[in-house]
Amino acid sequence: MKILYQGDSITDGNRYKDESSRWDLNHQIGHSWAYMVTGKLMGAWPRRFECVNRGVSGDTVLKLRERWQKDALELRPDVMILLVGVNDCMHIRAGDMTFEDYCTVYRELIRRLREVSPELRLMLLEPFLLNDDPTAMEIVAKIQKEVRKIAGEENAVFVPLADEFRRRAEEDGRNYWLWDGTHPTEAGHWLIARRVLELGEPVFGVNSAE
Repeated sequence: MKILYQGDSITDGNRYKDESSRWDLNHQIGHSWAYMVTGKLMGAWPRRFECVNRGVSGDTVLKLRERWQKDALELRPDVMILLVGVNDCMHIRAGDMTFEDYCTVYRELIRRLREVSPELRLMLLEPFLLNDDPTAMEIVAKIQKEVRKIAGEENAVFVPLADEFRRRAEEDGRNYWLWDGTHPTEAGHWLIARRVLELGEPVFGVNSAE
């Protein structure tokens, strides 16, 4: 089973991106939640999974579309786990793109990937943000609602994250989980990984408690 992680810096995890460095398996997944999920899946069930990270820091759905042929379609994954929306929120806030752009292109990316991988299984992660800008928080709330809606349309597994980050921030302080209100700490990445493993059991065909 080939699993493709896609998204922005939260997924990227500072992985090596130069194709000439693909031999260095110590740096291909990066150090994000995707690394933690990969470690569990490949360690607990040897030779069952192939995991590929193509997250790129700073990306929006528009930037994903530019590289979709190479970083998604040609890979023909069995599963795609997608987390994208925070950079989109900031570009919408700045007027560089619209909320409608986000909705339209997000759906387009899934449609195009399904055309080459008809049996594709999807996990759509809820974007999250904790800052003091009410406009940004309002936009990200719209994005969160849209991702949940798309998950329903696409028979995808929706992975809720925002409420748990909010609750944890109230208990332990925001910076313990999201060091700048956007990017997770190690604890924050584990929170994401844990939810992916739990909710992804039917997708991966495993019991994550094993």
